[in-house]
Amino acid sequence: MEVFPPARLTTARLVLRPFTAADARDVHEAWQDEAYIRSAPVGYPYAGADLPTAVSWCTTGIEQRRTEGKGVGFALAPLDGGRLAGHVSLFNTDWTARSTEIHYWTSPWARGHGYAAEAAAAVARWALTERRLERVQLQAYTGNAASRRVAEAAGFRFEGVRRNVEPTRAGPRTDMAVYSLIPADLIPTGRLIM
Repeated sequence: MEVFPPARLTTARLVLRPFTAADARDVHEAWQDEAYIRSAPVGYPYAGADLPTAVSWCTTGIEQRRTEGKGVGFALAPLDGGRLAGHVSLFNTDWTARSTEIHYWTSPWARGHGYAAEAAAAVARWALTERRLERVQLQAYTGNAASRRVAEAAGFRFEGVRRNVEPTRAGPRTDMAVYSLIPADLIPTGRLIM
């Protein structure tokens, strides 16, 4: 079975590293954020979850995904110190098809600084080059303008809209904007690829 190795990546402003128990309080606080809860899929177990769940997720849950070959998660730690800036994760990895999906969230206190785009670009590039995957897919609710801006700033290409995909916390079903990044997208074309 193929798995992602434990990894530590560095960008211009961030260290992307495995989560530790010390991250649990910041993760728990981010999970309580109204914007986070609103954008989380219906039934997502971590939206609004308690502190013991955050501790478990930081110490064993996210690592279990990696050891089972399903993906890998990164804590976004600012190089200059300070609180956890967010999270980027690869999930639903299909080693036969050489594809994966990417997900991110930004801590409320770290929003508006471009951390999610910087980290998503770095993790996607790592997956495509170092891990030799052929496709990284990203999906965002069509109404989640912030997430869509992150996808575009990270260099993902818009592919289209999947209609009426899943229910939202507000009630009606929502459409999902689909983006992807493939190895050919990393060839310089005049747009910024981190």
